[in-house]
Amino acid sequence: MRAAGTDPEVHPSSSERILSTALDLFAVKGYDATSVREICEAAGITKPTLYHFYKSKDGVLRALVVTGFEQFRGIVDRGLATPGSFRARLKIITREVFEQARTQPLLWRFIHGVIWAPPGTTEPPDCTEFYDGVVGAMAVAVEDAVRCGEFAPGPVDVRMLIVMGAISEAATGYVISGRPALTPDLADRLVDTIVDGWSR
Repeated sequence: MRAAGTDPEVHPSSSERILSTALDLFAVKGYDATSVREICEAAGITKPTLYHFYKSKDGVLRALVVTGFEQFRGIVDRGLATPGSFRARLKIITREVFEQARTQPLLWRFIHGVIWAPPGTTEPPDCTEFYDGVVGAMAVAVEDAVRCGEFAPGPVDVRMLIVMGAISEAATGYVISGRPALTPDLADRLVDTIVDGWSR
């Protein structure tokens, strides 16, 4: 028998279903055009269940953004922690980013939509802090590679613009138009083309 005062809908799968449903709606309709009622109906839960887990629609938004940021940062951290040259580690990172964009295009579209939303439309977690953390970790790895003799000295800030821009452009292009095909071969060729110019 269920204890008094408990909600049969409140279990882990409910929280995951809320996020998955909200992602679908936010990515297609937009955050502002999606209501709490629509999320609840599509997820098959009640409003009290959503409020139990996330307090509000804004709480759902923030949870989705944090999830996306954590996934991307995890890709970078795992890649940088792998033994080997920076070139090899960057290939691992690029392959994983491509795989995420290919298999989770709605998440990629949603995160970019939040980042580029007009000020005041939404209040996501600090995107600048996340971006600076990722770029900073990559920059440290490049500087280490220069000290080890893998690369010639060069402006690390410009190198980061090239790396982050190339990876993001390929993934975003795929999400928008289905091109380019985000294959492991493309990831490797992209990385080789970039870092060949840094080699001694």
